[in-house]
Amino acid sequence: MSGEILDQAGGARRGGSLRGAGPLRRGDAPTDLGLTEVPTTRDGGADTMRPGALRGAARGRNLDGLAHTLFLRLSPVIAALVLLTQVAIAWVNYGDQIRIEGERAQMMADMTARALSRPDWTASYGPSLQALGLDPTFRFAVLRDGTGSVVARLGEEPRGRNFERVQVSAEIAGGAGDRPAGSLTLVLSAEGLRANAEKQFVMVLGASLVLILAFALALRLAVRRHVLAPLDRLLTAMGRVERKDWAVVDLAGSRRPSREIADISAAFNRMVEGLKSGDEARHLLAELERTHGQLAEANGLVMESLGYARRIQQAVLPGPDALRRTGLDLAVLWEPLHVVGGDYYWIEEIDGVTIVVVADCTGHGVPGAFLTLIVATALDRILHDRGLREPDAILGALDEAVRGRLRQAADGAGGSDDGLDCGVCVVDRSAGTLHFAGAGLALTVLSGDAVTRIKGRRHGLGYRLTGREEVIAEKVLPLDGTETVFLMTDGVGDQMGGASRRLLGHRGVAEILLRHRDLPLAGQVAALERDLAAHRGSEPRRDDMALVAFRPVRT
Repeated sequence: MSGEILDQAGGARRGGSLRGAGPLRRGDAPTDLGLTEVPTTRDGGADTMRPGALRGAARGRNLDGLAHTLFLRLSPVIAALVLLTQVAIAWVNYGDQIRIEGERAQMMADMTARALSRPDWTASYGPSLQALGLDPTFRFAVLRDGTGSVVARLGEEPRGRNFERVQVSAEIAGGAGDRPAGSLTLVLSAEGLRANAEKQFVMVLGASLVLILAFALALRLAVRRHVLAPLDRLLTAMGRVERKDWAVVDLAGSRRPSREIADISAAFNRMVEGLKSGDEARHLLAELERTHGQLAEANGLVMESLGYARRIQQAVLPGPDALRRTGLDLAVLWEPLHVVGGDYYWIEEIDGVTIVVVADCTGHGVPGAFLTLIVATALDRILHDRGLREPDAILGALDEAVRGRLRQAADGAGGSDDGLDCGVCVVDRSAGTLHFAGAGLALTVLSGDAVTRIKGRRHGLGYRLTGREEVIAEKVLPLDGTETVFLMTDGVGDQMGGASRRLLGHRGVAEILLRHRDLPLAGQVAALERDLAAHRGSEPRRDDMALVAFRPVRT
């Protein structure tokens, strides 16, 4: 499951028993997990091994149609991408050429206007105007005096579409006061640019056609070499096996099959080797098929049960509405290693204070999830029936409850050797203080450029007593509203990865939090999750992860 990140603020008050995600409906859990029912055959696989069944089923489909189907599905996409890319390139080139031609025309007009900038320009404009006509793209020029009257024209005034010409104008200086002495309007032809763009478009169409044909040929050759030919060899081998000629498929050679067909062929070869012992092996294979169906059915039931277990575990976690009413700016990351896990968190505002609890129970998966239910039930009674509000008292009462439920005697004899690491924060916003107590978990406080780690006692809650357990002590932190507090399980830092395959640890997590300290809380937690995945690379996760980040705001 991907991590669930919540960024909420607000206040809440609750009473009564545990709350959660609502009632369960049969069949919901496998759908939520992306699971589908595994079908089984009624005869346990005997029909599958009927002579000619595999070969006949394969020949019932046109294998040569695979390349045709792939071509019809992929060629329009390839053609559209190539065509759009080339048209975009041609359009950009055409736009650049138009812009360059416009700049050149403006420069010609400006130079001619500067050459005419003298009082008697109306009597000596001829050479300058004739020089414009020497440009091969010249179409039309008109000179006007300061009153707008036409002094001279050269060329034929253009008609037709505007995109086939480039028109610019320039003022002739030298008039009375700040007024210009006249103006020059110059029109150059853009027909050559348009013709060049049309030529490029035709070339684009041709290139797209060539690419599509090359793609179709390459696709057909690749499918025939690596799919159809190996399948034909597999069908031939099936026909020989049907006649009790125990042939196997050659997986080597120049026409090497694709990985999926190679796996099928390898499985077929193993099946042939098993069938060489005679009809008795065939009956054994049918029995194995029936067993496989039973295992698939049992696996479906197990996965359905795990899906329900996940819904139940999510039901004892605070819901989104409860988190919005905690009175804190907070974000949560909860990511079990498997479908269910042994990490648990609770956040609630009671009697004017906000209580944040994070617990890491022994193990992960189903055993850890069972322990979280014990912790959730015990915590509910501690907070609401007994009314405890001091973090050390809450941990002490939780220790007693867990030992009682697991039947762990005071002298360390009997019962299980299971327990949990737990941290409790009690935030009093009105007083501007944070009260923390931990048993196996530490508190991380980010303030400015500094990261402070406040440790609890080393020994967790529950487990068999050794006589060396420390007393649970409460620590009080003053709050000025600038701190960001992180309470997390050791699964967050227990990330193996990197080039040297080193453990990230608390220091690595602190460096990540410092890098993203300017982000909102939800952004910090999301960035932490991304950096953890980047550090792991191809390495799998090793433990459940739970983290609660919050910013106390003093009221």
